[in-house]
Amino acid sequence: MIRDWFSVPRVSAEDRAAVFGARTHDPRVEFVALTVKYWMDAHATRSMTRERVLAAMTGRITPDNVWDLVSMLAKLRLAEAFFDLAASDVDSDGAFRHYLLGLDPALLDAMRHYAAWNGINPKLFLDGFAVGVGESVATVVVDLGKLVQLIGRLQQEQFTTLIVLTVDPRAGVQRLADQATVVRQALAGIVAALDPTTVPERLLALWRGWAAQFARHLDDLDPFAAGRLLGRVAGDLYQVLTGLVHLARLLGGVAVRAAVRYVPLLLAGAREARLLTAQTAALLVAIGRAAIVATPQVGLAMLRTLFPPKVLDALFRQGRALLVDAELTLTVFNQAAHAEAFAGAGAGTRLGALVSLDGRPVLMASMSETVSSAGRAATRAELTEALDEIIKRVEDLRELKPPKTPRDIRAAAVRAAIARQLEQRLTTAFNSALQTVAYEEFRALRKAGQAQPWRLGQQVHRRMAAEVTQLVGRSPGLEPFAEKSLATVVEAVRAAHPELAPALRGSEAVLRQTVAQMLLGHPDRDLLLRLVGFTGNPAATGTEKALATHLAERFRWKASTTVGDLRSDLLLVDPEAARVTNVDWTSSTKLERFEKTWGTVADDLGETFDGRWEAIAEAYQRAAKGGVPAEVVAGLEELTTHAVRETVLRQAALSQLFPGFFVTSHEMTYRGLQSLFELPL
Repeated sequence: MIRDWFSVPRVSAEDRAAVFGARTHDPRVEFVALTVKYWMDAHATRSMTRERVLAAMTGRITPDNVWDLVSMLAKLRLAEAFFDLAASDVDSDGAFRHYLLGLDPALLDAMRHYAAWNGINPKLFLDGFAVGVGESVATVVVDLGKLVQLIGRLQQEQFTTLIVLTVDPRAGVQRLADQATVVRQALAGIVAALDPTTVPERLLALWRGWAAQFARHLDDLDPFAAGRLLGRVAGDLYQVLTGLVHLARLLGGVAVRAAVRYVPLLLAGAREARLLTAQTAALLVAIGRAAIVATPQVGLAMLRTLFPPKVLDALFRQGRALLVDAELTLTVFNQAAHAEAFAGAGAGTRLGALVSLDGRPVLMASMSETVSSAGRAATRAELTEALDEIIKRVEDLRELKPPKTPRDIRAAAVRAAIARQLEQRLTTAFNSALQTVAYEEFRALRKAGQAQPWRLGQQVHRRMAAEVTQLVGRSPGLEPFAEKSLATVVEAVRAAHPELAPALRGSEAVLRQTVAQMLLGHPDRDLLLRLVGFTGNPAATGTEKALATHLAERFRWKASTTVGDLRSDLLLVDPEAARVTNVDWTSSTKLERFEKTWGTVADDLGETFDGRWEAIAEAYQRAAKGGVPAEVVAGLEELTTHAVRETVLRQAALSQLFPGFFVTSHEMTYRGLQSLFELPL
């Protein structure tokens, strides 16, 4: 409230003389100038001040004396505040601005000079800036002042050949105008270095045309729109700059200019990433296959413990290929990019997210495969698999809530290393224990006169169930489930880890499905049906019943067997690393039969056989050997029946029960009776 006795002194004679010179003083001009000063000094609201000043000008300020008013306001240091009254957030109906421009259109230049930056509303500008950053490709909240400081530091250290600045941010850039200049010049340097054919057109058009649009917003005195546009490009720029720094480290300290070729990967979404397979492949080659293979794998769900929701949203919803967050880099690739990079070699995962700490790969968040592609050439079907399906399956993970404790990438790397050690121990400690148990149980059965294959299998499974606790003792956080149904395992994991409830929400429905229903509804349905030997039309009426009958005949299951009824010899669940490992104990008698079958094929086909068992019929035809020999067909049928039942189908079921987990299956063999009889007691 303004006090009744509040007043301001008249304009000094010196200032009046400076404005009017030898001309007669115009009291109308002084009255309006003092009105402005009165309401400004009284700290009235800008809207009230605009209303009172507009009323004071009406009938007093004309085209003949309006520039005298501007001159007097400048002397009183009120010009900026006066023209700020024409800003869109104050002059919402445009009456103040319309009145001034009606007096002299040239006043628009004065508005630009006084109000475009010095008089602009900083709060509205920065509010718009925050909105613009949210619309950019940035995955963090970008502060304009800190971005300017970052540009200044990088321009001196790593970007000297890319960015030329006329303002020195190191000297302390406080004015919004200078900060915007730094952003504009930095972005211009980056854009000039890019190959325009690799940048999404929508972004290139924005980056090339934003400066003119930005100036129009300032001319219109619209601080929110100007700030929003600056925030939009500033967010993009921040992501590119920090991404280039991380890329230079990831590629072994190369020059930033050499890393510019990978900038499109920082910007592309799922649809555009399809077109960037070549760039992703080139990046993988630069990182090196040895480094990728040596990186321990965890499940995609583990990313929730390492990255904030906005980064995960960029990955799961937008399908971004390269993301940067603080000290971490996330390099995302699919099978097609990996195959192109490494001469068709399988990636061992449908979708991999390589997490690097300060340029050093520390873990690989991976999506499970139904049949592993590691160590073999990827098939054409795998290379052309739709990215839409991958993103659809991954997107469900966005509902996983991040942990309450701060992220610890080093602890996550240790967890991943422990998971890698488990894989190694399966071929060392686990295998050694399996061979010892098989021999001891064989000796006991032989002495009792009961050395029969089925009895040996029962005893080995019983003993290994008891040995598991000791075997996994060196792997903290690993939860073993020996000879348990999948329903029991899922319930135990859900009860012990309530934070996984969103991910396991759909598991109840899967557990109740019959195996036939699970296969028909699986994303890899066609591949799985081929593996189980079912040749019927999946879309035909009665297919579910026909498939259930086929499974019962081939695998000796009941047609009503559900996914929850399935049992594994051993399941190793690592909730923290988001991994599930399925282990099957198998007599090596099957391995010996495989070697015999392989020998027959090798003798028949020689070097013309490339090892692809699914194409063996074509191989025999090409070799003019007629059909596949009956003994080979019988041998393959027996061998594949067990492998498909115990590993492939269980892996398919587990990938549905534990979305976001990296699921692997291992078939571990022990000596069969024939081999054991050859050993001394």
